[in-house]
Amino acid sequence: MLNAVKKIEKALGVFSRIFACVSALALICNALIIGADVFSRFVLKHALIGSSEYVSVLETILIFFALAYTLHSKGLVHIAFFMKKLPGELPAYVWTFNEWCGALVAVLLTYAAYLQSGVVQKLHMATTARLIPYYPFYVFMTVGLGAYALVQIFGAVKSTIGLFDLAVRQDVKDSWPV
Repeated sequence: MLNAVKKIEKALGVFSRIFACVSALALICNALIIGADVFSRFVLKHALIGSSEYVSVLETILIFFALAYTLHSKGLVHIAFFMKKLPGELPAYVWTFNEWCGALVAVLLTYAAYLQSGVVQKLHMATTARLIPYYPFYVFMTVGLGAYALVQIFGAVKSTIGLFDLAVRQDVKDSWPV
């Protein structure tokens, strides 16, 4: 069972690294836009029209794609330091409950973003200065949240398997970020 879990984790690792690269690209673009705007304001004495809009829509890509990578790479420290203080096998059960609660929230957020992207598309909402449509960025947000939900669900399933398989349980405990 542990080998199957490790193979799925490896596949999710490739998937999450792709999202990390997309997030890094969005961060670089944000830095370039902000730098160009600062240069334009202080040297050329006028602001770049729409720069704040470009930055804000790129932030949706940055945040939601980076979230899935951060969760997969165990960068989110949630309750692991409390887990080690609990007696016996209780940490495995509390951790599994926490993982399933996180998975439920991630799925609900993904669904809400999906619904909101439909509303934004139907209303043809766009930014004010450059009229950049918001719809594609809501789609990016939905995809990023979906990836986060997928990683969270995998963690919940793995923790549940760990309740019944000692090797998987030890692997879950070893992966705690603290």
